[in-house]
Amino acid sequence: MILFMTLAALLIAFSVFCTFGVSYMLAGPRMLEDFADNREQQMMAGLLGTAIIALFLLPFVSPALISSPTGGQVLADLYMGQIQA
Repeated sequence: MILFMTLAALLIAFSVFCTFGVSYMLAGPRMLEDFADNREQQMMAGLLGTAIIALFLLPFVSPALISSPTGGQVLADLYMGQIQA
């Protein structure tokens, strides 16, 4: 799981660099001035932001996805606070 998350973070960082870093290296600060008018870069920034948020939320979701049905039910009950000791 840690390896997967590390690889995902590395690929997202590379995508951010390819999308914005290369453009900044080629156009300089003018690229940031044109960001408000460039719809493609705004969409790519939104998608990359969504991917980063999804990567941070993955540890909270993945145990329920890979566990057995009983383990998933216990996890769901723990989140909802319905298990009584």
